[in-house]
Amino acid sequence: MRKKDRVPLHDHTPHRRRLRTAVLTGAVALGLSLLGASPALAAPTTASVALTATPSVTVGDTVDVGIGLVGAADVYAYEVTLSYDPALFSYVADSATAPAGGYDTVKESAGSVTLVHSRLGTSPSLGGDVAASLQLTALASGSGSAALNAASVTLVDPAGETTTLTDAATAAVTIAPLASETPTPTPSPTATTTPGGNTDPASTTTAGSGSGSLAATGFGIGALLIVAAAAVAAGVLVLLRRRTAGSR
Repeated sequence: MRKKDRVPLHDHTPHRRRLRTAVLTGAVALGLSLLGASPALAAPTTASVALTATPSVTVGDTVDVGIGLVGAADVYAYEVTLSYDPALFSYVADSATAPAGGYDTVKESAGSVTLVHSRLGTSPSLGGDVAASLQLTALASGSGSAALNAASVTLVDPAGETTTLTDAATAAVTIAPLASETPTPTPSPTATTTPGGNTDPASTTTAGSGSGSLAATGFGIGALLIVAAAAVAAGVLVLLRRRTAGSR
């Protein structure tokens, strides 16, 4: 399927309003009446379903999702339901595309979006590789990778016969959180130098250092007073002895 053959789902024919309420099988019947041909007997088939998605995004980014029918044959209409975690993804409105030459609609619900495509008029049935796409928005980061699942794929042939595949394909998307801003560190206060003074009070030297330091030896005020009193008493005793000797 060439890229130019795919059209956005919001770009419908002028009959869109009348056809919006038609169900999938009703669209098939309309196509048959327009063709005026006998229905084919072959049931619609596809070899496999391919599901691709942007592998890694950041919260708020767009996830491009591709849905492909590989090796399809005799597909007149299809309905594909993509499921996801509604806390992690949301569908981007009017982002879906489908093959040209048909009627398309999108049905959105919580945790899923369904693409419906049906051929119209003289448009032939689809065969080979059939491509569709849509976009999701990443809402939040999860634990590990988030899964997208082609939960249901229903194919319809011109006779109205259907083939349904469940859990046909999956894709994983890793959602990274937004980068948090790094706070600016608060500068630490610096010491203020007083002119002519010492910036560090703890650096003041205590008088009397070494082994004679009172603070170091524990020689307190009480001991000093005792020594002083003893010295005074000794001086008085010497003075009395001198006076006694002089009086003789």
